[in-house]
Amino acid sequence: MKYRMKAALLAICVSACSAFGFSVYAEGSHAAAAVSDQKAGTGVNHSAEKKQGEEESHDLFPISGKTLSAFDFSVGGVSLGDSISSLSSLGTAEKVIHENTTDSYIFKDMTVKRTAPFLLSYSHRVDLPEDFKFPGKGISEIVVSGAGAKTPRGIGVGSSREDVLRAYGRPLMVLWDGRGKSFHFRYGSGLKEMDVTLTGDKVSSIRLASLTSPVKRGDVSYDSGEGPLYLGDRDFKVAGYELGSTFQAHPFEEWEKKMANPKEEILYFPGYAVRLTVKSSLISALFLTDNRMVTSRGLSLGDDVSTVDLLYGKPHRVEMNVSGSEPKTSYIYFSKGKSDVLIINFSKNKVEGIVNAMNPTK
Repeated sequence: MKYRMKAALLAICVSACSAFGFSVYAEGSHAAAAVSDQKAGTGVNHSAEKKQGEEESHDLFPISGKTLSAFDFSVGGVSLGDSISSLSSLGTAEKVIHENTTDSYIFKDMTVKRTAPFLLSYSHRVDLPEDFKFPGKGISEIVVSGAGAKTPRGIGVGSSREDVLRAYGRPLMVLWDGRGKSFHFRYGSGLKEMDVTLTGDKVSSIRLASLTSPVKRGDVSYDSGEGPLYLGDRDFKVAGYELGSTFQAHPFEEWEKKMANPKEEILYFPGYAVRLTVKSSLISALFLTDNRMVTSRGLSLGDDVSTVDLLYGKPHRVEMNVSGSEPKTSYIYFSKGKSDVLIINFSKNKVEGIVNAMNPTK
């Protein structure tokens, strides 16, 4: 039984490698045509994208490992909850906007907001609804939009996605804006939240905000639901698609390439691919193809093995493939009950393949 499981997992690894261009996956004339198109230059050349990413490589941030503190919710010496007088450290605001509920102070690289004082004067009225809450006195929001402002951990506009992960750890939540081609990494502690927006694998803005209710870690943390030894259901989703469900393409994007055989087909979208059955369109596997897509924990192709360890911890199984010119390693993680499997492939300590698949032994 153990041998059959190992052989089945190896088969998934091989098919995953095939989907990433290591060898031809599909069978039949449709697949051959798709491969021919790619060789002819009409297909998607992910190897070129990878080389471009390698040229932009830089020294990675060291892994922080520190939990969030009040100091982390500050920029340029200005913290959430500070009085508006603390803005003197930033100089004179380029513009001040007074609106019905907020006052905004706009500087070159950041905007600072506070709840309008007159609105706060109503916060103690007894006739307000019980669920109506104010963010409190002082600065309630800081939005970083320029490269000149950095967080206390050295992250700012232009920082890489992987550096954000290494500086702050696993996000409480990763949100994908498919229409806007961006991601939101959310962190939080108590009544404070940090939302890091990433576009093109780089930080495009950072928003710090005071909340009216504490961050509910149990609702968004990947530690909940399935126990510490297995990955939760969210870990096996990519771009909103779920293993075993019927495929229905998002209305805001079209597939770039298609490979097929009589039983299965693979549809390639920007940054990821979906493998499904031809007969019933059931999703059997989800692949990442380049860094335009990330996992539910923020990981993507090209990331360091130490970043994988930070986000996912020790794998349930490790497989080695030494048949090629370069040794390849696969980290294998299971869902509770081992019905789903996450496989992360490495070469030279860098992620070069990520696949979520239904476990063929179940």
